[in-house]
Amino acid sequence: MMLLYIESKAFPFKTFVLQCKATDTIARIRAQMLHVLYELGRGDHQFRLRFKGQYLRDAYTVEDYKIFENCIIKMVPMAKRMKSFMDIQSNLGFNLDMGSGYSVDVKYALEKEVGKLKWREHMLVDFKGMMYAHFLAALLSFLTVYWYAGIWLLVFFIYSSTQCPSYSHIIGFVGASGFWHKRYMIIYGIFSLVIFGVSLGLAINILFQILTHGCADWEFTGGCSHQVVYSFVFFAMHFIFVFISNILSWMLLHNFRFNTGDILEKYLVLTRDIEKVIASAKSGKIKEQRNAAFELASLATTGDDSKFRIVTEGGLEVLISLGLSPDEATQEYAAEAIAELLTVPAIQDQFVEMGGVSTLTTLLHSNDQRIVQEAATALSYIVSDSEDNKPHIVSDRGMDDIAHAAKNGSVATQRIIAGVFLELAFNADIRAQMSHMNTPAIALIELCKSKDNETQRLALQTLELIAIECADVIFFQDNMLDILLGLATSTLDEGIYLLAGKILLYYAENTDTCSQLLAKENLKDSLSQFAKTSDPILQKVVAKIVLSTVEEPSLAIRAKEMSLQDILVYIRDNAADRDAWNMADEGIQIFATDDFFRLQPHPGSSSDSMGSLSSITKRPIMASSSSLTA
Repeated sequence: MMLLYIESKAFPFKTFVLQCKATDTIARIRAQMLHVLYELGRGDHQFRLRFKGQYLRDAYTVEDYKIFENCIIKMVPMAKRMKSFMDIQSNLGFNLDMGSGYSVDVKYALEKEVGKLKWREHMLVDFKGMMYAHFLAALLSFLTVYWYAGIWLLVFFIYSSTQCPSYSHIIGFVGASGFWHKRYMIIYGIFSLVIFGVSLGLAINILFQILTHGCADWEFTGGCSHQVVYSFVFFAMHFIFVFISNILSWMLLHNFRFNTGDILEKYLVLTRDIEKVIASAKSGKIKEQRNAAFELASLATTGDDSKFRIVTEGGLEVLISLGLSPDEATQEYAAEAIAELLTVPAIQDQFVEMGGVSTLTTLLHSNDQRIVQEAATALSYIVSDSEDNKPHIVSDRGMDDIAHAAKNGSVATQRIIAGVFLELAFNADIRAQMSHMNTPAIALIELCKSKDNETQRLALQTLELIAIECADVIFFQDNMLDILLGLATSTLDEGIYLLAGKILLYYAENTDTCSQLLAKENLKDSLSQFAKTSDPILQKVVAKIVLSTVEEPSLAIRAKEMSLQDILVYIRDNAADRDAWNMADEGIQIFATDDFFRLQPHPGSSSDSMGSLSSITKRPIMASSSSLTA
């Protein structure tokens, strides 16, 4: 067992403490909180649980989310954007019937669980009251003919009264004995059965004595003395009492098998009929629509069978509609459900045919970062699994919508969007389209500014593909050079250095852009940092950049003034392979003379063998589709 702490802005002065196991589902944790809220009179309070910025889905376990002992979980109200409701009322005139909170099934399950727990509490109170009767029976048994029966009855009373657990339907079992409540009831049940048998046997034996004596003329002597008659009455009443207490103990033991959430859990993870959820989503009541969207998102996580059930019952169409709801909470849950459904390629095709892509691209403009991230995730599944569906993403200003998310999204969203751009660039037709548009290049440059290395890598790979298609769109970006050269100081990732170097090579091989490159004061420092690597390809790229700066005499003078030959010296002294050493050595010879006209690289030389668009620049590092959703 472990303890978890639940905090919520809706209850600023309370911290809830829950007990759970690592194998418990999030639905069971939510069920415990529903019980707590029920006692506070807030049984209709709809909420989600969030841990480390990630919303927790009902079907997953505590262990799945790596939640450990004493972790703090945030309880986030599902109706957390009241401003949107005011806007609806004032501007749109929508039906503001907020609905009745949780579904009837959930409410019924909650009330049924509360009833079971309250019955347990009341019955344990009555059961403890019976302990006093055991004590009285132990005292009275000393007055019988079998006085020694009082000894075992007294021992039974001491054990029963001291080990009996206490329970409250609000806080659960109390005290050390509460940990062994099941074991206690089993031991009590066995002992009480033994005592029941003994008392029954003694009562029958005394009854035979009385019948043998006959008690003629009601003379209470000998075998029909007052003590004998009293003993029969006592043991007869005692075995009936023990029998009743024994039945009660087994009833309590059966009740102890029930735990909070046993009934609620199955409704919270939606093993019930999906038609009810779809009908609730179509009701037009904002609160019920929000709850239905959340339930669909939770159901989609339970497996592919559930995903196909949602689609079969018309859930895709409903979710597309809910994604455009004026309530941002409903939008978020709908986007989350769509993203989960689109992990199945067969569902992606149907979703695209229904025009769902426009809903996702619209959600990229949301002010809520969670909505944007879920929409971007859904788009990433589409572009990574189907070439046929990619054109639908960029049609109808889709590229502009994706670029907007790249600029305004969170770090996690930017990484996903960078992956979407790369997958789109793998398509020849879309890549040609991107190479003649300014918007994608601007967005990719924005992504290159990210502090996340994976985002930078994906964006640079896309820019390289675009540069291969048409380098002019890269050249037209004013701050592109500053960003590429600045990577030397912002990261130590050699993979990013290589991508940046290959794009810089396009600048170096063009006379006009080479002059821009040589105008950068940090060029030498950046190239020097790139050259300090064990990657032979990166060393050759850097050497080629330096060699390209001396192919024009007017530019060669500037290159020599910047002492770019020092970079070649370093590469030659620390070459990772023979080709890198040869290129660096040839460049050093060129820098050693002032006659740049005479010593330009000639066709057939080792430096020219690299080619202006050599294999090292035409071979972008491909990203797996899994990187889109990392």
